[in-house]
Amino acid sequence: MTSPLSRRTALRGAALAAAASAVAVPAHAAETTANHHSFTVRDNRGRQRLLADTRRPPILIGGKVIPAEQRQGPEHGTYLVFNDENGSERGGIVAGASEASLSLDYANAQALTLATRWQGEHGATALFFKQMPDPSLPVEQTPPTPTRVELVWSTADGAVLALNDSKGRPRIVISVDAQDVPGIRVLDEQGNVVSDLVQATGKSK
Repeated sequence: MTSPLSRRTALRGAALAAAASAVAVPAHAAETTANHHSFTVRDNRGRQRLLADTRRPPILIGGKVIPAEQRQGPEHGTYLVFNDENGSERGGIVAGASEASLSLDYANAQALTLATRWQGEHGATALFFKQMPDPSLPVEQTPPTPTRVELVWSTADGAVLALNDSKGRPRIVISVDAQDVPGIRVLDEQGNVVSDLVQATGKSK
């Protein structure tokens, strides 16, 4: 699916399992052009189970093909995509010159993303957990899914853990900022702080 800004051992196991359940890759499954290289593993029904690509590929889900332009990530990054027994995308790894990510999916939406992005001396690492939508909805009718948990570290803001409500609004935020000042805030539905615990210079309030 998409990646906003990547279980290496577990993913290696998933790749081996997919390959073990697939038949020999036909010659036409490997594609090479002057600027594009890709490799596809298909099962005995011809369904894609694993794709390695050097260009942002389309998204396969629920029997539909979603154009590559709707996938986030670098156009010419390295993509490793995992598909289920029905050919639908269920996760993948993306690696680019200034970002990398691992994504795992629900039936019709992204579920989890672990990502990092950097530029010069600045960078960030983030882990996002998404709310699961109604799995019976086709992907084109699935509404945007709110993020329920965000765990982020960045050179600018330090470390932040946000627990969000069902509409994606932060309700509890735990942080240690770039100046090593810790904080715990509880917010209401409008984003107003209703409780704030900050420790600075040895004092709490």
